[in-house]
Amino acid sequence: MKELPDYFVQVPEAFALVEEGVYRCSGVLTSEQIKYLDTLHLQTVLILSVEGTSRAFSQYMKKKGIRRIHLGMTRWQPNLGWKPVSEELIKDGLECILDKQNHPLLIVCSSGVRETGTLVGCLRKLQHWNFNSVVYEYRSFAGGKGKYTQELFIELFDTDLVTLPTQLPEWFVAGQEMWKQEQRLRFEELYGPSVDVIGAIAEQ
Repeated sequence: MKELPDYFVQVPEAFALVEEGVYRCSGVLTSEQIKYLDTLHLQTVLILSVEGTSRAFSQYMKKKGIRRIHLGMTRWQPNLGWKPVSEELIKDGLECILDKQNHPLLIVCSSGVRETGTLVGCLRKLQHWNFNSVVYEYRSFAGGKGKYTQELFIELFDTDLVTLPTQLPEWFVAGQEMWKQEQRLRFEELYGPSVDVIGAIAEQ
């Protein structure tokens, strides 16, 4: 196979911007795809699959001083029944994503779809996305690799399990404020301005 020139870079498979400072892609990277990561100035790589990264990718992270969080190994659990991943993996993954100190952060798993798609879907649920929009995003990346059990896990995941870090990213804070304003307007339209809107929203 002809070797590509040093200046040639290639976008990793399943690569996308999740939110400002948060990216996703397949954890199986070629040398040309690893070069592309230089443009992201990564601080943290979050590994969701049990399998580790390639030697080349591991050496790259070590050379660049990138923090490596291998939740797929430390939070792996046997006998999960129908669940494709454990709640602990998703909970800890969300807390890593929402800690601004970890940004810029890259989420990877062996397929770039299964664990990553489930985690991003649960993030969208935490962001109060419409579930149809969550499923649409999940399927747009999963293609034929998607599984109904992963969509069901996202739908049933309890976001109250997540402990929000003290240093949240601006996009999350702004999104939460926007959602609260929308809920306030909706409650006032239904029940009038005299209702305890703040209390009603807090109970949701």
